Amino acid sequence: MQPSKIENYLAQRQAQASLPVRLYALIDALLYARAANASALERSTAAIALFDGTADASLAEAGPWLIDFNLASIDVQFTLLALAAGAEGVSWLISAYPFRSLAHELRERFDVQMPDGRKALLRFYDARIMGDIAGLLSFSQRAEFFVPTFDWLVQINDELTRVHPHA
Repeated sequence: MQPSKIENYLAQRQAQASLPVRLYALIDALLYARAANASALERSTAAIALFDGTADASLAEAGPWLIDFNLASIDVQFTLLALAAGAEGVSWLISAYPFRSLAHELRERFDVQMPDGRKALLRFYDARIMGDIAGLLSFSQRAEFFVPTFDWLVQINDELTRVHPHA
């Protein structure tokens, strides 16, 4: 089987990086479940439900998940690639952060303060809107938000787009 676009991109980044980097998928579990022949997500060394341990823990099964692509089962990998080829898409994160540390960092980004002081959930795990979210951030906000990644990409309808390269 030919390597996917994201696997080819990762190979290029690994050759350029001075640190070992890994490929992680960030997905919305509700959108993931809609993929044809989607294999069930299970908490493991390869998959973390990001709402676990938060005030939204009761929604963890349907919320955002972080998946270590190389450690995921072949079935989960195929489902992720199928999702990336469709309209729902996948966010791909290339990072040198250890898996659990990256999950912790992403959890810290869920809550944002609105101009009127209310808190809101930032749905950065939805690949369909991540480009729009990134476009709304100031330079300093982008630097702070994307610090745990070398690259943050979205793949929708098999189109791979860099949302943020590491500066």
